[in-house]
Amino acid sequence: MQPLSVMKRKQTHILTKKELAEAFILQFFCNQWKGCWKMHSDEEIFKETTPKALLQLLKKDYYFHDYCYQEIIPRGKEIKMNNSKGFQIYLVESGYFSYCLQNEYGDSGIISFVGGEIAINLIPIIKEEPEESVLRSLTEVHCWVLDPDFVERVLDESGQKAKYLLSNLLYTRKVYFKASKRNFMKKELRIRACLKELGLYMGRVTKEKEFILPDEINNSILAQYANTTREYTNIIVLKLRKEGILDDSHKPWVIKKIDIL
Repeated sequence: MQPLSVMKRKQTHILTKKELAEAFILQFFCNQWKGCWKMHSDEEIFKETTPKALLQLLKKDYYFHDYCYQEIIPRGKEIKMNNSKGFQIYLVESGYFSYCLQNEYGDSGIISFVGGEIAINLIPIIKEEPEESVLRSLTEVHCWVLDPDFVERVLDESGQKAKYLLSNLLYTRKVYFKASKRNFMKKELRIRACLKELGLYMGRVTKEKEFILPDEINNSILAQYANTTREYTNIIVLKLRKEGILDDSHKPWVIKKIDIL
């Protein structure tokens, strides 16, 4: 069967199965919500479907503690995303995961970092997760581990399943769009952009407007995130140090001039 395509101004874009599935699902949700939602922005939807709100909803169920528990995941542990037998949903309370893909040579690249802003693995809508995709705990992670069948039942009974699915789908699309956009940047700009993202996302801001990164951020992590070699990343990090933008002389790294990045 030939892939479908969309024609626009004599340019053809080939739609993958994943893009088609996402389009159909998103259209379905939009049709379901006509008359109920009036031009809600992504951010408004995210505010109404936070992990905290989901946890509060689940705790109202009598059987909550039979299917949900808290766990401390040590730094560096890997969780296979396409493991159907061990599939769980995670709500991060503190710490960060990195969502990683590995190539055929075993080299690992980081697509995004995930903290407490979204329910990880909420509902496996599109079961085309790459075989070598893993969640790797960047730091020690404190989280709730939820049984997916229990979560789905509670969402169904509360009538909120569509809302949370849409939120999860919008978040996933946002992450992949950012990753795709980075790939079109030149290598140095990519490293700079990734370092700035790390600062804004997980940095601790001082009175002097400096961003202190977690101890776990180093040249290797930055290279995996920027999809560049560690050797080239070292060159750019040295350049940023000489320009007074980054202090990497000791842990943790400190971004001193984030606006210049």
